[in-house]
Amino acid sequence: MSVNSQVTTHILDTSSGRPARDVAIELFTGQENDDYKSTTNEKGRCEDIIPNRSLSKGKYQLRFHTGEYWEKQGIRPFHPIIDVHFEIYDESEHYHIPLLITPASYTTYRGS
Repeated sequence: MSVNSQVTTHILDTSSGRPARDVAIELFTGQENDDYKSTTNEKGRCEDIIPNRSLSKGKYQLRFHTGEYWEKQGIRPFHPIIDVHFEIYDESEHYHIPLLITPASYTTYRGS
């Protein structure tokens, strides 16, 4: 089933070279009762965080609950929660936000 989501993400565990599956993700819009939750799939992707909806121009936050992912592997992470703030300037564009993680670091960028 194809889901149309304006914001997508992909989490890669760069310490193992594998996708980070089953990571809980939240999207905060800043509006009351308008937040979204999802989980990464077996490929580390989350393509349904805001299904079939467009976000207005503005500032948003993705919260990645990576602590549980690491703890399942017997690792105590330095960053159990990673917050990524981003801004939507053009409502017609797609926003892909990859996250590369290790137990002690992370990197994010705007993907395509």
